[in-house]
Amino acid sequence: MQKFIVKLTNQDITLIDDANLECFVVDIKQPAADKLIAQIKAKDKIALIEGNNEEIYSFCRKYNADGILIDLSKSEHCAKDVNYARKQIGDKILGVISRNRRHEAMLISECEPDFVAFKVWNEGIEQVKELLSWYTEMFLIQSAAVPVESVEPLNQLDCDIIVCSSQAYRNQA
Repeated sequence: MQKFIVKLTNQDITLIDDANLECFVVDIKQPAADKLIAQIKAKDKIALIEGNNEEIYSFCRKYNADGILIDLSKSEHCAKDVNYARKQIGDKILGVISRNRRHEAMLISECEPDFVAFKVWNEGIEQVKELLSWYTEMFLIQSAAVPVESVEPLNQLDCDIIVCSSQAYRNQA
């Protein structure tokens, strides 16, 4: 059964008490992101930080987040960027959003992040399903799907983790 990682906002704070959720992502641009992280950690749940710039690393350390989720789907140097991220956060959780291509997924996986994620759109969903199935079969590193728009049902995706909005999570329940 897939695990869910919910992108948490201040409006969705009640989801921290959901027994089925163990991990949340907080965007560093979210107002009071530091307070959200503290609330997640107070419930002994996992808090990941999302962002794409140098600020994410210092934010992760400063607020003692459990790790980061970085989007490298536009990176021309994904392996180098993953290795850099790992050096910045040490042994914290590292999730990486890859370009939806096998080659990039392989390069990222060689750097051993904790999970590799792929963006999912309704247009082209069959290609993403095939990519996720291939990845899950080929690699021991956990796979994740990140719906960019409403994709129903999410459990049709062959992956270990779904990273989604609170609304998408509620729609699956």
